[in-house]
Amino acid sequence: MKKVLCADIGTSSLKTAVIDETGHVLAGKRVGFKKSSGDFASLEWIEALKSALDSIFTPDDSPSDEKKSSIIQCEITCGSGTVDSVDAICISGNGPTIVSENGRTLLWNHPVDETVLRSVDTKSLFIPRLAAFRNLFPEDWSSASHVFSGPEFLIYQLTGNPCTILPEKRYREAYWSCESLVKSSFTEDEIKKLPPFVFSSDMAGKLTKDAENLLNHAGNGFCEGLPVYCGAPDFISALVGTGTLFPGALCDRAGSSEGLNLCTENPIRAEGIRTLPSVVPGLWNASVLIGETGTRFARYKETLEKSAGMSVSYEDLVHAAITSDGSQPILDQGKYLMLQTAMEARDAFNLLARHARESGEKIPGFFTVSGGQASNREWMEVKCNVMGIPAKIPLFPDAELIGDAAFAFTGMGLFPDLQTASKNLSRIKETILPEVELRIEN
Repeated sequence: MKKVLCADIGTSSLKTAVIDETGHVLAGKRVGFKKSSGDFASLEWIEALKSALDSIFTPDDSPSDEKKSSIIQCEITCGSGTVDSVDAICISGNGPTIVSENGRTLLWNHPVDETVLRSVDTKSLFIPRLAAFRNLFPEDWSSASHVFSGPEFLIYQLTGNPCTILPEKRYREAYWSCESLVKSSFTEDEIKKLPPFVFSSDMAGKLTKDAENLLNHAGNGFCEGLPVYCGAPDFISALVGTGTLFPGALCDRAGSSEGLNLCTENPIRAEGIRTLPSVVPGLWNASVLIGETGTRFARYKETLEKSAGMSVSYEDLVHAAITSDGSQPILDQGKYLMLQTAMEARDAFNLLARHARESGEKIPGFFTVSGGQASNREWMEVKCNVMGIPAKIPLFPDAELIGDAAFAFTGMGLFPDLQTASKNLSRIKETILPEVELRIEN
């Protein structure tokens, strides 16, 4: 049974999971970054990966029962297997984050001078950020041999091979071309800093001896020559991990920020909808971005804990807020935030459904949730009732990691294509039905 170590680089943490070819999540670990907003945030990525491995695996000379007990089981597991070794690594992460060879980092959400962004006339998501990086960190830019577009920096640390992951060939416009870079005043020497394109599911390279020594888990397969596969930007990995690769499939990706994504046969062009190619050739992804819904709730939780003088789990806080009788204003504030999030998701769904209907696309009859909200049934009941359509809850809420497994196993030849891999690996725990179901006509 093949197993892959999947790692997704988020804004504030690294999520990892060991997943087998049947979609069972055997073990996992989330490692928070100490300086997630710093100018050298990317230097924590490989240390976080090592910390995750230290939690998942124990040294070879440990007693077998100690080894088994050291495995950090995911909060929501898809199986009860144990992990002795892996056959590959797959990396994904958020973007457009820009990282120079020395680790200088401009995170995707870091505010930059708007005049720099306006000076670049392009449809690219990355060229404005590259221009901003060059303006903010001129010495790091000029001295770097390579400048990476996010998770490829960690891949470079593991393999020594510089690359830029292109999810699908139609994404070239959203990344860059020599012509678009020249048009945006990048010189020939500057263009050479950007690594060549490879595709999701490609093998980026193999673990180097230096990386083996740093990770220090050669006995578990993390030794020189271990294949390292290309994932994708995290939102694309989440779409793969939730099976949102078929026309009419809808995913609510709810993390620190949130967005609804609808797979379509043809591009939908409308105000408020961002349409990008699907990772599946010939299909498209229409999305409505909602904003920092998870971040808002995290700030609320922090405020409540300071007021109460104690820490509170998300589960307890969600339950207390939802069942609040109005006698405690601070709990009512939490209930309002959850209702606001649900109503924003409803509005996003209605926008997508209206334009899909006008374009002759399939209208989704349910939505699949990815991210932290998927771990809390009470929250999902609220959202499901407000949106008026059924919600499918994955067995493993961090769909980015399931998507990474699909990329790796497709690259390894275990599945003929991503759609087949996604269909086989994404597993649903339960379906929540709304109290009053919205009637939708195709």
